[in-house]
Amino acid sequence: MKQMLRRWIALLLILLALPLQAGISPLAFGSRGGVPTLAPMLEQVIPAVVSISAILESPTEAPSPPPLVDDFNFQPSKGFPQIQHNPSGLGSGVIINHHLGTIVTNHHLIDGAKEIEVTLEDGRTFNAESIGSDKETDIALLRIQASSLKSVSLGDSSSLRVGDFVIAVGNPFGLGNTATSGIVSALGRSNLGLERYEEFIQTDASINVGNSGGALVNLNGELVGINTAILAPNGGSVGIGFAIPINMVREIINQLIQHGSVQRGYLGVTTKEISATMARSMRLTQENGVIISSIISGSPAERARLHKGDAITTINGHPINSPSQLQNVIGLFPVGKEVKISLLRGGHPRTLFATIQKMAQQELQGKQLSSNLAGATLHPLTADEKTLYRTGGIGVHSVAAESRSWVVGLRPGDVIHSINRQPVTSLSEAENAAALSNKTVILRIYRGEKILEMIMR
Repeated sequence: MKQMLRRWIALLLILLALPLQAGISPLAFGSRGGVPTLAPMLEQVIPAVVSISAILESPTEAPSPPPLVDDFNFQPSKGFPQIQHNPSGLGSGVIINHHLGTIVTNHHLIDGAKEIEVTLEDGRTFNAESIGSDKETDIALLRIQASSLKSVSLGDSSSLRVGDFVIAVGNPFGLGNTATSGIVSALGRSNLGLERYEEFIQTDASINVGNSGGALVNLNGELVGINTAILAPNGGSVGIGFAIPINMVREIINQLIQHGSVQRGYLGVTTKEISATMARSMRLTQENGVIISSIISGSPAERARLHKGDAITTINGHPINSPSQLQNVIGLFPVGKEVKISLLRGGHPRTLFATIQKMAQQELQGKQLSSNLAGATLHPLTADEKTLYRTGGIGVHSVAAESRSWVVGLRPGDVIHSINRQPVTSLSEAENAAALSNKTVILRIYRGEKILEMIMR
């Protein structure tokens, strides 16, 4: 009896040590021959993960990956490791409905493709049609006509916690389906400069070239994320990968199925995080939430009577702790939906309701004006900016690190007064002024009390 007890104690100690050694939970699915294994779960998941090969319209003009950006907004000159998408054309996908043959993958894999080939785990190959694609979240939805498909069930990414075990399944380097294990390293990663709407799951499960569009699953075999990018200083995995949360994916694919595209609305506010100092000065009892710094004239926010200085704490009960989180939440609501906004005004709680409206060109990507402005996002002036800059202009909302706009010196908060010597007061005027020259762009910029002129060639 004592000998048997010793054996059970020894086995338990071995099992408890395994997570540190292998990055998996020994108690997930029992064992085979006394050894813990994830094989039963993976046997259900792997057949639902496919390999995707996209034939681009013109190989010589294939869409290049977005500019590399440094982690956590470090300055480019400091030489920190860089984050990147996998190249277009080679990657993975996940079957989410075996009856309809629908597959979710990354937008950047199929962008510009004239033909998309899907290879199943059993070796069968099919041409896929695109149901819809959303560049701003890097999600695409495909469909194939095939029988005997297997799909993976969707989990709930909001229930994830740092330290949860996860498995990445994909097609690295074209080798075929491969599973790697790890944990959730961080949640809500944003401001990486990859997509406009970012709230990534960070994981140390190995993700390499070809894993984009593949599955990130929990130990129940439920899909909790779509792998999309890696931090790759030397072109390979260093244990820092990023996945789009499945709850965000679910909202996007619902719109792609209904409309073929995402009908994204807007609230019409710019916000900033609440610091401890700011919370004290505004007599706030909490630091969670975001402070409204400006409101766009005629926007849903203005009609809902939000005020500059209000602290937004929740949207429809969803906690808001950063400007990027607010953008993500609002950007996923369909146009016409009324949202409940909980806020603090002067330290007192209030509840307001706003109806999300279609974004009537409230932003413009700089590359639409000129390749010299790639990486910049432009917007009409807010009411406060119009008061400050009475001669008009358009505002610079954001500038991606290491983009062409960043390198030439354009910065968030700049106000562009003229383009090619033509004063501009709207985004449409900016487009007309930029069209006056094919190669050179001349900008006159207000930066606080400074007036700058930039000549871009």
